[in-house]
Amino acid sequence: MTTSRRDFLKAAGAVAVVGSAGLAGCTGQATSSGSQPSGPQLPNEPNYKGWFDNVSNYDHTHDMRDQDAITIEVGSKGNMGDFGFGPAAVAVSPHTTVTWEWTGRGGSHNVIADEGTFNSGPPVTDAGTTFEFTFDRPGVYKYVCEPHEAMGMKGAVFVALAQSASGGGSAQASDGGAQQSREGAQHNHGGASA
Repeated sequence: MTTSRRDFLKAAGAVAVVGSAGLAGCTGQATSSGSQPSGPQLPNEPNYKGWFDNVSNYDHTHDMRDQDAITIEVGSKGNMGDFGFGPAAVAVSPHTTVTWEWTGRGGSHNVIADEGTFNSGPPVTDAGTTFEFTFDRPGVYKYVCEPHEAMGMKGAVFVALAQSASGGGSAQASDGGAQQSREGAQHNHGGASA
């Protein structure tokens, strides 16, 4: 039996379509870089007063109160693209330094406190850019990426008192009181903070 080139291409095309249908959803891409900090769920969630409504990557507050410094990704998966903070909500102890590190995905981002406590400046695109802030007083500090706020790019840092025997911590909402580290916000375009 002789097969024409046209018949061969038709058959090969049909096999390719069937084969690709079986692989749908198997792109091999991870949903995040894997470097996101994570912690156990905080036993008693703070009342964020609807802050995380319509924020797809918020699942719970990650309890990181046992760490002196943490890193949050800027441009992690969420909100129909790379428009999330990873993780979206963390609990830390007073005097903890939080470093936000840009992934380079999702366009230009910044980190702006809802109440004006901290501000990373104009939106930046470069992967490896960092901004850090040391939280000294208990409270809930909500923040956004201004260019993507409407898309749900929001986060919160819950500065809680030391863990109690029940594993919880408490703090009232605060509109300020955090101190910027090293005489101001630290920016670093391309590496670790100085």
